[in-house]
Amino acid sequence: MKMKKWLSLSLVAVLSLSLGLAGCGNSSGDKKSDKGKESTGKEELAEEQVLRFNWQANPPNLDPQVCKDQVSGWIINGIYEGLVRRSPNGEIKQGSGLAEKWEVSDDKLTYTFHLRDAKWSDGTPITAEDFAFAWKRALNPATASEYAYQLYHIKNGEAYNTGKIKDADQVGITVVDPKTLKVELERPTPFFLDLLAFYTYLPAQKATVEKLGDQFATAPDKMVYSGPFVVKEWKNEQKLTLEKNPNYWDAKSVKLQRIEGDMITDANALVNLYDTGDMDEMTVSVDFIDKYKDTEDYVKVPEGTVWYLQYNVENKYMKNENIRKGLSLAIDRKSHVDNVLRGAGVVAGGLTPGLIKGKDDGEFAKQRGDVLPKYDAKKAKEYFEKGLKELGITKEEFQKGTSFLAGDSTRALREAQTYQEMWKKALGVEIKIESASFKLRLDRYDRKDYTITMAGWGGDYNDPMSFMDLHLTGAPHNDAYYSNPEYDELVKTAITTADINERHDNLIKAEKILAKDMPIYPLYYEVKPHAVKPYVKGIARYPVGVDTDFKWTYILKH
Repeated sequence: MKMKKWLSLSLVAVLSLSLGLAGCGNSSGDKKSDKGKESTGKEELAEEQVLRFNWQANPPNLDPQVCKDQVSGWIINGIYEGLVRRSPNGEIKQGSGLAEKWEVSDDKLTYTFHLRDAKWSDGTPITAEDFAFAWKRALNPATASEYAYQLYHIKNGEAYNTGKIKDADQVGITVVDPKTLKVELERPTPFFLDLLAFYTYLPAQKATVEKLGDQFATAPDKMVYSGPFVVKEWKNEQKLTLEKNPNYWDAKSVKLQRIEGDMITDANALVNLYDTGDMDEMTVSVDFIDKYKDTEDYVKVPEGTVWYLQYNVENKYMKNENIRKGLSLAIDRKSHVDNVLRGAGVVAGGLTPGLIKGKDDGEFAKQRGDVLPKYDAKKAKEYFEKGLKELGITKEEFQKGTSFLAGDSTRALREAQTYQEMWKKALGVEIKIESASFKLRLDRYDRKDYTITMAGWGGDYNDPMSFMDLHLTGAPHNDAYYSNPEYDELVKTAITTADINERHDNLIKAEKILAKDMPIYPLYYEVKPHAVKPYVKGIARYPVGVDTDFKWTYILKH
């Protein structure tokens, strides 16, 4: 997803060790102390169960079927629940969400889900119709959901979304009765249950959506909730507070009374809040890694996320492959990871990052190998000057008509300045930097109003396809506007083939084509540094999909 995630057993172990969060709030040792305060084993809970957290930005959209970003995903994952919910160690188990159990047909094409007795936050029952309505809504072309393609695995999902059929009842989603939902697939999809944890598959209450129309999910009183929390307060660009949902089916497992979320992009301001005890968790800016790296608060979390330079290949300059190669090879990625990120990343070998499963339960990235050209200032200059000649322009013209669209956080600006300096040194051009909020950057991508930017993508589910279908011609998240028929054919064949070796080989071939054409240049895979107060326990983190879950979080007495 735009900046995010089945976990392998080895990864679960790594995360449990690195996070120190293997336990969750409802451990078997729950009891009351002599003073009436609840404790978990030997851990005494604080009377006030409040987590102070930084959302980092204003959520662009809290409508599950329309959402397309990480920040909104964190919040939506807190206020909604689907048929499944990941356990703290990332597993999908029977009874983990609103589906109490399910059966899968022998041919793996039909899933039958049996819903538990659960209520919306307004006290009305959650039914199979809420899921059928939401999924068909996501597929309805009028909704313009950028994640509609995630439901293409469902029979006739793509045909309905693309207008080949007009009747939504032909989509393989059937309400058998209020508590039973049958789903028919186009093809066996090994990661289907994993997909169900993603926000596009969350339910929506039909009556509320139809009543509110475009106002749905724009304010706390314009939503109903199926998850552990509800939105209590939302001040745009300032604060968003979540409160425990008393009507949530598993409310007894939710310890937090409230999550007070700020929207802070300035690293210094965030550190000041953390150090004074006014913030309980934060992503550590690279400028402050040395300050926290030897403390008990510091944790490093590997993620299934890749960051890359993204070129608008429909731009008059960026359409030239040699220009793109010159800009890319001028970037010393290892130096950037070592000196700017201070180790909070791993140099990329291709688009799909580590942690993503390949064949035989191995890592796809290791099986693929390094397919990207490496830093070479001399070759970069040769490519760049050849591109200028092909375009018939001077460096001055290029410099005047080119800019780098960066984020507005301290880290984003620091990284942009690093690339700017590397281009100046290797190519002799100084590319100006434009800073914009996440919401504005997404809007400019949609309008093709940029030349170069830095973009990130986290896997929506644990399969390389979550990255490879990103750059299909006309794909909704193909913000580079890249198109290559050979690439399309390889990826689409991989989508439909049942032979795992053929599928794997096609995806590797596609990665090599992407590396050659270079509409993007993968820079590094994320290893995110966090500082977490020792009294904060049970934040669940995952490398794919919605990567943070607060259902099991609790606060110790301190």
